[in-house]
Amino acid sequence: MERREMLKAMSVSLGGTIALPESVFAKMAEPFEPNDLKFFRPRERTQVAMIAEAIIPRTETPGAIDAGVPGWIEIIVQDCLAPEDQEVILDGLGDLMRRCQKQHGKDIGQLTPEQQVAFLTMMHEDTLAEKTAARKAGLRPRRTFLEQFKELTKFCFASSEVGATEAFEFVYVPGQWIPSMPLKPDQKAWAL
Repeated sequence: MERREMLKAMSVSLGGTIALPESVFAKMAEPFEPNDLKFFRPRERTQVAMIAEAIIPRTETPGAIDAGVPGWIEIIVQDCLAPEDQEVILDGLGDLMRRCQKQHGKDIGQLTPEQQVAFLTMMHEDTLAEKTAARKAGLRPRRTFLEQFKELTKFCFASSEVGATEAFEFVYVPGQWIPSMPLKPDQKAWAL
């Protein structure tokens, strides 16, 4: 299977909600070059890393930072997303900072991991409620910051070597499809 097809299959297997442009699949086939990171300001870059790690934290398996997810998110936002989707990410980062300052009186990076998750969950629920209200008003709501950010985080993590080999059970060329494949105790989910 060609790498591009493998990445598409992987994105669908992550819940089917990933709606990334085709250019992302091509970009993920390129080597990562940290010197290409030019989109986020340093504070935003720190915030992206913290949010990605809150979504996929390090446990007995590597987390988002271990897999290089924050850098890949920046590359994808910078090189692959349309300007309106880039705006959603930048506006969302700013909104997140304002909401956190208003609610907690400090930066999200100063919260405990539990507080970060609770805050992000509350923010996600608020934005979904706003989206539902817009639909009821007959408007077509745009995708929210956290929806896009979670999709990017999941995609980048599952597409990384660390994610595919250490967090998932990796099989380069999968064999026969067995829908009720027995799992061994403590076996990880399969990566394609």
